[in-house]
Amino acid sequence: MDMIKKLHRQFILLATLAVFIIIAVALSVINGMMYLIVRGDIHDVLETIADNGGVITTRRISGGGWLPDGSWVEDTPEFTYQTRYFSVLLDSDGTAKVTNINHIAAFSAESAVEAAVAAVKTGESEGYFQKQKGTYAYHVSRTTDGDLLVVILDCTRDLSAVKAFLKYSSLFGLLCLLLFVGIVTVLSGIAIRPFVRNMENQKRFITNASHELKTPIAIISANAEAMELINGKNEWTGNIISQVKRLSLLINDLVLLSKIGETSAKDLTLVDTDLSEAVKSSAGSFRQMIEDAGKTLSVEAESGIHAKVEPRLFSEIVSILLDNAVKYCDEKGTITTRLEKNKKGVILSVSNPYQEGASEDYERFFERFYRGDTSHNSKRSGYGIGLAMARDMARLMKGSLAVSYKDGVITFSLSL
Repeated sequence: MDMIKKLHRQFILLATLAVFIIIAVALSVINGMMYLIVRGDIHDVLETIADNGGVITTRRISGGGWLPDGSWVEDTPEFTYQTRYFSVLLDSDGTAKVTNINHIAAFSAESAVEAAVAAVKTGESEGYFQKQKGTYAYHVSRTTDGDLLVVILDCTRDLSAVKAFLKYSSLFGLLCLLLFVGIVTVLSGIAIRPFVRNMENQKRFITNASHELKTPIAIISANAEAMELINGKNEWTGNIISQVKRLSLLINDLVLLSKIGETSAKDLTLVDTDLSEAVKSSAGSFRQMIEDAGKTLSVEAESGIHAKVEPRLFSEIVSILLDNAVKYCDEKGTITTRLEKNKKGVILSVSNPYQEGASEDYERFFERFYRGDTSHNSKRSGYGIGLAMARDMARLMKGSLAVSYKDGVITFSLSL
């Protein structure tokens, strides 16, 4: 059930992310064009006033840009009386020669000259500045006499309209996103239903097939053992019994894998466990097998390390990691099992030298039925199930299992 819920959440998250990107791009383009249109309109008005010697004409002259002009107030007969601006003509020394403040109330003659001089000092031909609550745009141009004509336009309403459009369009986009999340949450169950059905069928097939195979395998094993009792042990009966054991282990792993997939964290009871003793006990059961393989086992476990785990699952994880280390450890190598506690929690690591593993994609080790040796050499027993089970078990106990490879050593780390 946890896997289905995870799939459900991922579907909703990805769908929401896709719609968020679409809405964000659309709103960015629309608001960007809105701003460029308004800014272009302000530029055209300033240039029109400057071209007319600092006074406004009866109608605006179109700038002929690639953006549409739109239906702005300056296209009406009232444009001349609605536009608030002033102009100042400065000589080369910065002294005001002519000041026109007939179309603005927020500036006196002195403040108008000060604003014009400040605009010239910026060194820019156009720009914006704030005064009290108003926003003003300025345009600086040089006349044929060498004087500087500064035109300053009140564009507070225009830019406020852009800001208001940005605000309400963003709220509308957010509302659409929330509405989409609500709808996709309700309907996503229908979208993932085929995947859920497929997963359930796979689990059912594994469980049923495993149970059906147990009986013939038990019969084959019993017959092989009977043949050994009657005729004595030989190479053929030994091979039969060996392969039957391998097949039995595979079936047991498949059944366990299926059960783990159906188990959720709520079904587990985590109890305070002495992990130090659990690690030493599990490692001890592997010591003889490791030594028989010509390798060495080193256990470094601090005493008295406790954590809340499911004891059986924790011991199973340790066994899986040690079994994997035996398979992939270099000849005469040392398998190191280390248990330690830090500020973040408890960390169990199992590492071993593996010189051939430099090119391996270790994250794939956690995929079901994946094996690092693509040749499927039978000398390395296993079916690519153990590590997948170990990671699922770790997640059930609210932990994580990771792998790393450095300087010819592969390390699996369990964090709790």
